Amino acid sequence: MVNLFVPPSYMAVYAKCVDASMPAFEPEEWIEEGRVYPVKHFTEPLNQGDGFAVTIMDEDGVEIHPSSSHWSFASTRFELYTLHLN
Repeated sequence: MVNLFVPPSYMAVYAKCVDASMPAFEPEEWIEEGRVYPVKHFTEPLNQGDGFAVTIMDEDGVEIHPSSSHWSFASTRFELYTLHLN
């Protein structure tokens, strides 16, 4: 089991896509390189040296899922930015 991290209300996390190459499976939804997405939550790495799983949202606040069995994206596909709000 991994811990799920949800940004607190005073923090906004964004992910800029730097790698939109297609995965080995045929995704139902996919990401665009250069686009910035709001992050809903993320997990700690499953294995040391691995990136973590990032769940992102579209401009309407709807989660983007690559497929019904893959609900998150690898953090290695993004540059992550954190804003602390006042």
